[in-house]
Amino acid sequence: MLFKLTPVAAAVLVMLTGHAMAANSLSTQYQNGTGNTADVQQITAAQASVQQVQIGDGNDTAAFQQDTNSQIDQLQNGNQNGAYGEQLQEVASKITQRQADQRNNTHASQSLGSGNRITTQQSGNNNMVFAYQDSQIGSTITTDQAGSANDIAAEQLFGGSNNSAQITQRGDGNQGYSEQVSHFNGQIQINQNGEGNYAYTDQRNGLGGSITVDQLGQYNTVQMFQDAQTNSHSSVNQTGTFNEGIVDQYQGANNMGAIIQWGDRNAASVTQYFVTSSTTNVSQNGQDNLHYSSQDGTGHNLTAVATGSGNKVYASDYENTKPGGQFGSGQTAFLNQNGQQNSINLTQKGVGNLSNLKQDGARNDAKVTQNDNYNELYFEQNGSDNILIADQRGDGNYATGNSFGNGNTTDITQSGSDNRSYTYQDGDANIATVKQADSYNTAYVSQTGNGNTANVNQSATNQAASVTQVGSANVASVRQQ
Repeated sequence: MLFKLTPVAAAVLVMLTGHAMAANSLSTQYQNGTGNTADVQQITAAQASVQQVQIGDGNDTAAFQQDTNSQIDQLQNGNQNGAYGEQLQEVASKITQRQADQRNNTHASQSLGSGNRITTQQSGNNNMVFAYQDSQIGSTITTDQAGSANDIAAEQLFGGSNNSAQITQRGDGNQGYSEQVSHFNGQIQINQNGEGNYAYTDQRNGLGGSITVDQLGQYNTVQMFQDAQTNSHSSVNQTGTFNEGIVDQYQGANNMGAIIQWGDRNAASVTQYFVTSSTTNVSQNGQDNLHYSSQDGTGHNLTAVATGSGNKVYASDYENTKPGGQFGSGQTAFLNQNGQQNSINLTQKGVGNLSNLKQDGARNDAKVTQNDNYNELYFEQNGSDNILIADQRGDGNYATGNSFGNGNTTDITQSGSDNRSYTYQDGDANIATVKQADSYNTAYVSQTGNGNTANVNQSATNQAASVTQVGSANVASVRQQ
């Protein structure tokens, strides 16, 4: 849609039109063609300047300035272009809009700020840019488009200082949107290169938050929200096709959510609600990898790395398939997946629990639950179709182990405090089960070969058990009470 502005007679091509009450103000309008429209107003602003140049057919342009030392420079080349610029009570503000080709639209508005700047450039067809700044100080909006059918919108609303929103798009059919409300020193950057990419960001009542979006490829999607954030940061970097990244931070301070994805059809969702000083870093490289994580509480840290295809992490209370997440305070998780169709389901509750999981191979599965305080789990799966089930409840429990081979199963249950479990498997189809209750129990299980079974059950205090199996189809059972 073209901007419908007050017409200026075709005979008046270079003159000052509308209100021109400002001293030392200069308005220059140049039009070449037929059906062009131009309008300008300058009110009580010293040293204000407007320059509008139109070349082509069916172009519209308008400029309004009031009370400030502002500049508006609008250049259109092509046909059916529309441009509009408005500045109200600004100091040292600039609006520069340039368009080339046809059917482009721009809109720029600055209200009650100081030292503000809006710069818009478009080249191609069917492009649209909207930029808006209101009661801000030192804010900057910079947009850049090259290609066709692109869409940009940036808003910085009723508060803030030293804010910046920059959107750069290269290619066809990209869409970018940015919004900041009551922000101080907030920053939003969107860079998109390719086709059909979509980005949407939102910052609300925060102080010092920042958002960064980088997308290269085709049909990638990013959605990021930050609400009552203080020094919270969100970033998504995607390269490939049909990748999707979502970072949602609600109420918090000094939170960080970051997603990096390379490849095709990867998806990651990071949710942080009612959190303080929590961090999530997700990196996925390959195809069809999936990540869900959520944090609720204080001081959590989650790092997940997936390389390959079809790997999955379920660590979110908002995912119904395999719910999980980090709750309480000071939870830490390191999740590393390399291969195909590996799966991790993680739940941490309480204070200061730690999980360090590594999967290398195909179709390995790990389900980890940690409750209460300061429990630790370190485990590695290397091979195919290995299963880990770990449930730690109580305080200060410790479990470590590995499964090397195919089809091995490890089941660890710890309740009480300060129990220790060590399980090692090298071979195929081995089964190790450790159950520890009460306090200060130690269990050691080592299996080398195929089809071995070991069961250790400890339900008292200061008990120790050691099982070593070498060969095939060995069976051992230890029960201590």
